[in-house]
Amino acid sequence: MPKSKTLEVDVIDPESFRQILKAKQNELHDLYQHDIKVGQESTDDNADDFADRANNSYNRETMFALSDVERKTLIRIDEAFRRIDKGIFGSCDYCGGAIGLPRLKAVPWALYCIDCQEREERGLLD
Repeated sequence: MPKSKTLEVDVIDPESFRQILKAKQNELHDLYQHDIKVGQESTDDNADDFADRANNSYNRETMFALSDVERKTLIRIDEAFRRIDKGIFGSCDYCGGAIGLPRLKAVPWALYCIDCQEREERGLLD
């Protein structure tokens, strides 16, 4: 008698994603604090010439820009925690369809399914 083939179904376990999100949140919080500290400590006091001062200023701005990206990701992670709590984690915020498991594994704080994300990036979402 032939064995029946079982289909593997991608199941989203919100609690496992909660752990993944918490780990990423901690990592980003540490990076954010480091970037802020380095940006604040970077001064022009020891710069000998205009090029050194410009380089220091550029580095300081880069650190603050990086921390802004990290801050925005932390906000998205907080939103993902709220979606888990509401029981809607894994649903697209725009169309309500499922966000694919591979996408959630890559970006667990994703708001949109891949189709809606592509439309968002092209400026086509309302």
